[in-house]
Amino acid sequence: MKIWRGLRTRIVLGSILCGMLGLVVSWAMIRRTARDAVQTGFAPYVRRTLDHGELERCQRDPKHWSLPMVRARLDAYDEASLDSQNVESPPLDTTLYRRLMNGEPNPVKFLHLGGEEVTAMLVRATDSGPCALVQVTWPPHTSGRRRFFYLMLTGSLVVVAAAAALGGFVVVQPLTRRIEKLRRAAGAVGSQEGYASAQDPASDEIGDLSTNLDRAHARIRADADRLEERQRALERYLADIAHDLKTPIASLQIALEQATKEKDSRDLSELLKGSLKDVIYLDALTTNLRLACQLREGWNPAEGNHGVELGETVERVVARARYFARNRGMEIEAARPDVPVFASCHPTAVEQAITNLVENAIAYGDPGGHVAVVLEADRAGFTLVVTDDGPGVPPAEMPRLGERTFRTDEARQRDPSGSGLGLAITSEICKRCGWKLCFEPHDPRGLRVSISGATIAAKPAAT
Repeated sequence: MKIWRGLRTRIVLGSILCGMLGLVVSWAMIRRTARDAVQTGFAPYVRRTLDHGELERCQRDPKHWSLPMVRARLDAYDEASLDSQNVESPPLDTTLYRRLMNGEPNPVKFLHLGGEEVTAMLVRATDSGPCALVQVTWPPHTSGRRRFFYLMLTGSLVVVAAAAALGGFVVVQPLTRRIEKLRRAAGAVGSQEGYASAQDPASDEIGDLSTNLDRAHARIRADADRLEERQRALERYLADIAHDLKTPIASLQIALEQATKEKDSRDLSELLKGSLKDVIYLDALTTNLRLACQLREGWNPAEGNHGVELGETVERVVARARYFARNRGMEIEAARPDVPVFASCHPTAVEQAITNLVENAIAYGDPGGHVAVVLEADRAGFTLVVTDDGPGVPPAEMPRLGERTFRTDEARQRDPSGSGLGLAITSEICKRCGWKLCFEPHDPRGLRVSISGATIAAKPAAT
């Protein structure tokens, strides 16, 4: 995994740098601690040694005085010349002298890393004379110091490398495994097959990301399934519409072809009547299709500042349907109150809803039958009733009236070209306007369809 390789290299390099920095800091702290220990511990020991006769012996014979100690040596120097009268004494370290003159008590100088100089400490013994300054020197154990330094460096690097490796396996590798699961899950988000949840239960950012990926996948799949279902429904719907259009168009085509050849006026009239029926059906179908698309997209005919006068609407619908009814050998009558009856609905929607009921009653009624459209209103609201004396609907199929594409067996036999869309559109418009649509048998025969709902005081002003 790329992130694992990148993190592993950075962790190792960062650990080595931190280890080296820690080594330098530790070495500086060790040197300072050792210097403080020499200044506060070994310097008083030197003074006690000088006070117990060694200073007097030095002053008596400075040319031969030096004091060997365990792994150290004391030599005396004259402050005036900074030289020792003992020719075997090493030179005085001037750096230590300057530090002493600057007020530092018992200055100490340690061996530099890898250097050859002697570690020394300078002590003031007296105010003047050949033994005024005493320098304590330690032999330059160069090889031992270097070996110690290299051992420390090697040990530190080994410890740092081990810590980096341990950190990589304990911290980074589990983290990269979790990220790898997220990567695989993210690559398959939304796919119908192949998505495997990271299932990270940790309560941290990666766990939250895993949960969000699962939710995103669920939303995408739900949307995709909904779109696929809508696509299938649309395909079925278009297939049904194409089938429904095919019959009236073919009938209209045949009728027009025959009309061009027919010389008998009576037969020509019958052909034109049949063609008119097909045209009326096609007009109703296209209007209902447009309303169906609007309703499917969420259009609500009750929204907006719309108001419609139901009495005028009923008269227009009945006037249009009267010629269709005469061609069927049927009579249609309408009754409305003398006063205006207003309802809240888009005018186009309510007019098509009533048209569907009236044309349905005419199309499936018996020749010579009657259709009545009655509008009543009171303070409680309005009721619009459409009745016919046709064959009616079997009681078992009555509850399904208004379902999209549903048609009774009797209706299919009497008119194969119907789509069952008109009553479904009327039902949906009533539902969105808050009206009640009811189907009942009409005694002694036929069907009674009623729409009831609330009225408004007057038509709202146009906005």
